[in-house]
Amino acid sequence: MKRLPDDLAAKLIDAGEQLSGTNLDVSIDEMAQMAEIPRATLYYYFSGKDDLISFFLQDKLNRASVAVQKAINSEGTVVERLERTLGSVMEAMAAHPTLCTEMPAAVRDAGKYGEVVSGAERLMVAPFRDLLIEGKATGELVLSDVDTAAVALMGAVNMVAMFQLVQTGTLDVEKANAALIPQLMQGLLPR
Repeated sequence: MKRLPDDLAAKLIDAGEQLSGTNLDVSIDEMAQMAEIPRATLYYYFSGKDDLISFFLQDKLNRASVAVQKAINSEGTVVERLERTLGSVMEAMAAHPTLCTEMPAAVRDAGKYGEVVSGAERLMVAPFRDLLIEGKATGELVLSDVDTAAVALMGAVNMVAMFQLVQTGTLDVEKANAALIPQLMQGLLPR
């Protein structure tokens, strides 16, 4: 995919907001109509539907990354910032449901969506990993494998959001966070 001019990217993103909340399955021809952009222009920038889907997923990842960074960089202990960060991911999933419903397919088809998968690692998992490393160093968190924990935290939030979206068509962030975050922070075993 070639780098899009900002005005063209903005038109596509605006048109993309019209897509079904949990599905990015759209052809270039359909998107050209929705965004009122000539088909030839889109075919110049995108080699096919997979490139277009990759563009939308990357945009949603970038938006979610802003919320994650804000929570991670906020004031408070590592535990408080981790709880806020988990909550911010759930909020991003609610604002951009395709992020959690389409990302598993992108991971599965990493050959097609390698850029998106590496973006997810860089923009979402890596900040969690850094926060976990900080927590381990200060003694606030007990972790045997920081990499696995970072992926597990992201996976847990994603799965809870995805199941709720698929089952109900919506995501109740407050309810999901209230059920999930304490469980993730406290674990399963009695202390």
